Amino acid sequence: MGTNVRSEYLTSHSVSYSHFIPGGFMKRFLQFLVASIALVLAGFSVGQAQVTTGTGAIGFTLDKYGRLRVGEFPYATATRHMNRITPIVALNKDAVLDYTNNANVTSYLPQMITGSGADSAARVVIDNTYGTPIQPPNVRVQITVYMWKNAKYLIYRYRVYNDSTVNAPLYIGSFASPSPANTYDLQTVVYNTAKSTSYFYKTGVPIYVSQKLLNKNLYSIRILDWDTYSTDPDNDAATDSVRYLMSTYTKFDTLVVAGIDGSVYQMNAGLYNLARKDSADVYFAVGLGLTAAEAIAVMDSAQAKYSKLVTAVEKTIAVVPAQFALEQNYPNPFNPSTQIRFGLSVRSSVTLTVYDALGRSMRTLVNQQLDAGEYTSMFDAAGLSSGVYFYVLKAGSFVESKRMVLIR
Repeated sequence: MGTNVRSEYLTSHSVSYSHFIPGGFMKRFLQFLVASIALVLAGFSVGQAQVTTGTGAIGFTLDKYGRLRVGEFPYATATRHMNRITPIVALNKDAVLDYTNNANVTSYLPQMITGSGADSAARVVIDNTYGTPIQPPNVRVQITVYMWKNAKYLIYRYRVYNDSTVNAPLYIGSFASPSPANTYDLQTVVYNTAKSTSYFYKTGVPIYVSQKLLNKNLYSIRILDWDTYSTDPDNDAATDSVRYLMSTYTKFDTLVVAGIDGSVYQMNAGLYNLARKDSADVYFAVGLGLTAAEAIAVMDSAQAKYSKLVTAVEKTIAVVPAQFALEQNYPNPFNPSTQIRFGLSVRSSVTLTVYDALGRSMRTLVNQQLDAGEYTSMFDAAGLSSGVYFYVLKAGSFVESKRMVLIR
């Protein structure tokens, strides 16, 4: 079908012009126009629709609906190699948060952030409120893209919040739509089982794009020809049932050679039983290489960088808490990583240390001066055996400890 113009490219999440304008596009364009006029009349400027930047070796754009597009640096449509990476949060066959039908803009628009543990980072928050009527799952997803100067990879994190009033069994994954050199036909998608890394390429395009799940073992990967995924070659017409089956898939597809309409694939982190108002973090990486071997090696570099990133502490909320606090880690029990949150009512010298059951120091997660605020630190238990561990927060005269369980 030639250039393969789909509604996901001319999506209602983008304001574009074309001879082909699907109904979904027009619906959201009108919503966007009405909202923009209302903001202007109220004396406010229209928010930032996207952030476009990069490392010097890889470029990207992150839009207000959570779509991450990746290409060469500086980012340009002609050298875009990943049309979109978007989160998938699946509750059941009739309730899946996806970019096409549910993902909506929130008050937290795409923006650069500081204090992320990386050289720089971009962030946006989306929720499930697009569409009428609003469909479950009732979740928000904070998407953070981490960058390091001249790195050939990006690390991106999905922090999924269960905003419902009940516990929710949620399957979390990362959906990808390849577009080597901004084309969508005749791609080859490969999963390297030994390295737990996917990559894709197109003959004649000297770029290989790789991806990897970083903070746990991959649950599954589903690779499909576009025409198997969607009933319409020009639109993302997949149903929640199809997306749920992709999310709960338990196998590892290793090779698909796509036809003229291209391919999709989904890397799945598996099931998270989230209590109401709780959250979970999933980290992925995406990178570029000139060969398959280089693209895989780039993911090895991203994995090493992730190990350093998660030992960094991140300020999560600007509001100053009324008192010092140390929260229970989540998840608990865990394997292999968990997040620890704490709050500081005043600027303090802070240490956060993990001990084994015998009182031996295993890891120091934080050892620095921090301003008042709420923080999250990730603990990766790589190399440690199953058992009971304790983490201790010391902030000025405040000292508190809590118990956690590592299960391999």
